[in-house]
Amino acid sequence: MDLQGKIILDKWGEEACCLGWVSVPTVLMFAQNDLKISASELNVLLNLLMHWWGKDEKPYPSQAAISYRSGLAPKTVQRALNSLEDKGLIGKISTARSNSVTRGRNYYDLEPLVKKLNQIAPIISNRLKKK
Repeated sequence: MDLQGKIILDKWGEEACCLGWVSVPTVLMFAQNDLKISASELNVLLNLLMHWWGKDEKPYPSQAAISYRSGLAPKTVQRALNSLEDKGLIGKISTARSNSVTRGRNYYDLEPLVKKLNQIAPIISNRLKKK
């Protein structure tokens, strides 16, 4: 286990980490208002991040699973995903129901979010230094 994993395990405990953990840049939280991300959209985005295991892999959770875990209505999840795409924060790639891996679920491209966060990070950092 790497140092970061040990720090997280020490902080949260083995039971809380038994299903894994998600790495989220703090700038996402600081930039939520700047990027016009609603609370529902952030919740949906965190669910996408939970499924993003490798830089070059695209997550493909079902909207039903996101709805179940978050307690958001399926239509709210769908609206949040569409809004995140409209804001240029994610990309959606449709798949066929016959695909044995995705079974018709969308792939979600998070590279647009990565680019936006890298662009806005210096602005947020400067803002915080002035406070």
